[in-house]
Amino acid sequence: MRPDSDETKFRRGASSMVSAVFISRILGIALIVPMQNLIGNYALGLYQLVYPLYTVMITLSTAGFPLALSKSISDFVAQGKLREASHMFSIVGRFLMLLGIPAFLIMWFAGPYLVGLSVPGDAMRIAAIPAIRALAPALLLLPLMSAQRGYLQGNFRLKQSGASQVVEQITRVVVVLLALIIAVKMGAGPTVTAAIATFGATAGAITAFMLLLQSVKKMRRETLRRLPHLKKSALRARPILRNLFAMSLPITLGTLVLPISQTIDGWTVPRVLVTSGATLVSAFSQYGVYSGEALRLIQLPLSFATAIGTSALPAISESVTLRNPALTRTRLHQALHMSTLIALPAFAVLFTMARPIDIALFRGTDGVTMMKATSIIVVLSGLELVSTYILQGYNAFYRPVVHMAAGAVLKLALNLTLIPIYGIAGAAYASIAEYALSSWLNMALIRRISGLRISYVKLSVRPFLATLVFGAWLYGIERVGQSVAHALTLDHSRLLALAILLLGLALGIPIYLLSAFFFKASTLDELVHLPLVGRLISRFLRA
Repeated sequence: MRPDSDETKFRRGASSMVSAVFISRILGIALIVPMQNLIGNYALGLYQLVYPLYTVMITLSTAGFPLALSKSISDFVAQGKLREASHMFSIVGRFLMLLGIPAFLIMWFAGPYLVGLSVPGDAMRIAAIPAIRALAPALLLLPLMSAQRGYLQGNFRLKQSGASQVVEQITRVVVVLLALIIAVKMGAGPTVTAAIATFGATAGAITAFMLLLQSVKKMRRETLRRLPHLKKSALRARPILRNLFAMSLPITLGTLVLPISQTIDGWTVPRVLVTSGATLVSAFSQYGVYSGEALRLIQLPLSFATAIGTSALPAISESVTLRNPALTRTRLHQALHMSTLIALPAFAVLFTMARPIDIALFRGTDGVTMMKATSIIVVLSGLELVSTYILQGYNAFYRPVVHMAAGAVLKLALNLTLIPIYGIAGAAYASIAEYALSSWLNMALIRRISGLRISYVKLSVRPFLATLVFGAWLYGIERVGQSVAHALTLDHSRLLALAILLLGLALGIPIYLLSAFFFKASTLDELVHLPLVGRLISRFLRA
């Protein structure tokens, strides 16, 4: 296969994953907004209290096997060993299906006590029990689903993997909103509404599992039909699982960076706020705004970084297996470049448009300060995530874990130090320092391993110049819109805030793309392969 087609394969795959993640995350935000309006900050705090534990349990129950599986399968595919790739999926899929059972049992029985570690007294722990147990059944399916996605991604079938995420979110949104509307009309309290909100993950997992099952079956049938005379695989379960476990352990620890950061916040933020003089309800309301509004919105662009990284890992691993250093370096630079082109404008949107976003989505301005304070995390954490996946593609598994641990220790220390001084904003400052340290250490290691002379002018300076133009436009629109809203005494009008946000983005995105092309931050070919807008650009050029 020619290098050009290999480069295009990676761009299209990463673009498909980012597009699917964008749609699923938008649906997630579409859920959190009416959900917060229906259940209030206290129930939202319960919801956010439970979710970090659930995320950690998912990560531990899959044990990094999906990413290790996608990497190993891409290596087999690169060597033409398709029967071995299919057999490896069977082995790992059965193992992860069994692993889901103890994960479910731990979440169901031990979850309330683990959550209780983060709150003083028993009242909040007892209130969170229904939300914990509504989430637990999802752990029976998610491990096997992760193996299915790893198999598809290792074969570069990224559209099917992405489609399952979209279906999962659609089901979750529909089930949760309908159930919450009924529950609120019946006068249900925050304990019940928080449990309904978490149950959406279980409902979504069921539909996504069915879709993934069909996609995997279809692909395996196509492989056998196309190559019916493949030799029988000689793989054995124990060596395969042992090797994958050795590979997956550092991958697991590397993917825990965001859940660990959230867990550190869950264990320290409410407790430190209470010991600093806040009431229990006030502390959880502030934590609900911080985690349920500011950090929730940041997860949208961060999910793009994850999509790029999960696409880059098997792609870089494949080119390393093929011993093609030129292609490997090209894919490395493409991953970093695509991440930067998305993260910088996302930071500009969250920073300049925090007020209309908060009014439009959450009916108030409580989260404006936190959105601005946390907006730079999009860039730093995105770089940390993508660089971790790149290093894993180079078979450097453990060093990113050390870097992550260093950042987590720094965050814990700064949480305890800064929250008593700056309040809830201290948690945001601690997170910024955490991701700045770990991403810097990762990038330094990439330079040493790859020998690549990274062009920081193209990678960061030029996209930053395009982002400045984009940010200036957004700031101007936001200021004019706020003046108009004040003159019309519509300062907290959700409709007007949404109009300001949509106008800024509708005209701002073309401004950013033109600026990126003008400052040579991106070539025309790269713009055509950008997620979501690439097809529109391609059609415009052909017109």
